[in-house]
Amino acid sequence: MKQSKSMDADECGRALLSNPDRLARFAEEHYDEIFRYCARRLPSAEDAKDATQEVFLRLAKSRAAYDSREKPLAYLYTCARNVCIDIMRRARPVSTLSDADAERIPDPAQNGMHEDLLLADALSRLPADEREVLELRYGQDLKVADIAAVVGKSRFALRRIERRALEKLREMMEDD
Repeated sequence: MKQSKSMDADECGRALLSNPDRLARFAEEHYDEIFRYCARRLPSAEDAKDATQEVFLRLAKSRAAYDSREKPLAYLYTCARNVCIDIMRRARPVSTLSDADAERIPDPAQNGMHEDLLLADALSRLPADEREVLELRYGQDLKVADIAAVVGKSRFALRRIERRALEKLREMMEDD
């Protein structure tokens, strides 16, 4: 009986995390997308940088304890989600803008950012679970199975959340 040359997802995950060179390549390939994910969830770029570093530090430390039932990318996003939650729990209240800072903010109507701001505002009004599913699906381009592993819900539940969130966004955008 011949052995299959291709590895299944579990073997691939174990091989990735047990091989330092493959782990380093994996980190390089996904560093920017994890940073963007953290930057969307945290109040400052500095927090996002710290969170991203913490995510990859946790990944490197967890090589021996890695649960091979999950895909490495889903595991990475789960770490990122948890690190961001930890940082937000420790965060201090954000101060208001000074007049000088407010004057430096460009007028959105002049820069063609009006629609982007409307969408950002509509997204901010969604419940956190709906916003997160849309962010992972469309902002990070993850597959539904990977999102299910990250947020701990079934694919059926994610589809329902996604549909509900998109409908709410449509309604909010039409009202604005």
